Amino acid sequence: MAYQTKIVDLTHLPPADGILSSREQAFYQTLRFPKRRTEWLGGRFALKQVVGEICSLTDLKQIEVLAQESGRPQLIISGQEGSLSYSITHSNGFAVAAASVTEKFLGIDLEKIAHRIEAWKEDFFHPDELTQDGDEFLTALWTQKEALVKLLGTGLSLRSNEVCCINGAPRFAGRALKIYEELGSPALTVTTSALIPGFMFTVAAGTATDAWA
Repeated sequence: MAYQTKIVDLTHLPPADGILSSREQAFYQTLRFPKRRTEWLGGRFALKQVVGEICSLTDLKQIEVLAQESGRPQLIISGQEGSLSYSITHSNGFAVAAASVTEKFLGIDLEKIAHRIEAWKEDFFHPDELTQDGDEFLTALWTQKEALVKLLGTGLSLRSNEVCCINGAPRFAGRALKIYEELGSPALTVTTSALIPGFMFTVAAGTATDAWA
C-alpha cells in the first residue's frame, strides 16, 4: 500500500498530556470548545499513531503536529521536519489520518452518509460530476472533492466548481488548475471506500514527476 491509515474513535481518546508535546499542549489549551478540542486531539492522535508505525517510534511525544500560519499542520519527527506526506480528517465521532513515504501529495476526507437538500447538490457540484444520484454517491463525490482540495493544500479558498471529480478522474479549473500545474501536474489517483460503516472515505494521492522528485 502506498499509504497507511489509522482510525480513531473520538469517544476513546487517551489523556492529552500522554501523547502531546509541551508545544502541542500549549496550543491545545487555547481551544475553548469541547468539540473542537476532541476533534483536534483525535486527529493528532491518529496521525501520531500512523507515523509512529512507519518510523518505528513508540513515544508519540517525539512526533509533533504543529500549527502554521498557512493552516496546514507541520509534522516534526524527533526534532526534525518530517518528509512524509500526510492528511487528517474527522467526521461524526471519528478521526482518520493517512501518511505516506512514497506519495508526495496526499489528501483524505471522511463524511457520514446523509441526505442533503437539492440546493446543496446544485451549489457544490458541476453538472458533469453528477453521473449518478443518491445519498451514498453524493457523499462519496463530496469526499473526493474535499480530498483533492486537501491534496492541493489550498484550504477553503477554492470555488467548488474549480475542483471536480468525474467518475473518479480529477479535473481542475481556474486557480485550482494553476496550483496543480505549479505542483508539477502529478499523476493522481482517487480511491473511495466505506472505511467505516455508514461513512464514505476518499484518499487522493499523487507521485511527483521526475522534476519534483
